[in-house]
Amino acid sequence: MGRIRLTRAARARAGVMAGGAMVAAGAGLSLGLALGLVVGGALLVTYCLLVADMDGGGP
Repeated sequence: MGRIRLTRAARARAGVMAGGAMVAAGAGLSLGLALGLVVGGALLVTYCLLVADMDGGGP
């Protein structure tokens, strides 16, 4: 079985999503659902900005 090949952008997306899920779940469990949703939303925005920056193109 061969090795799975991922681009740098794909690794960044996976890492941000996994980290965001972990932080949001931890905040939700210890500090309440509302704060967990706020943290998750902020991380989703960060993720979108990272993907936009990594994929290039630009104006």
